[in-house]
Amino acid sequence: MTVHGSSRLGVCPVCDEDLLARHVLIRYETESGDREAWAECPDCRGVVHPR
Repeated sequence: MTVHGSSRLGVCPVCDEDLLARHVLIRYETESGDREAWAECPDCRGVVHPR
């Protein structure tokens, strides 16, 4: 079981820092039904689309 906010979302495309669920600023669903998110990187402080 994972603690809320500690599940891995992906990595920052700028600095390769791990992004966790707690870094998410917004979640949304695309027209194709995929779930996406934008997050704030704790290292470079940029708002990024995790990869």
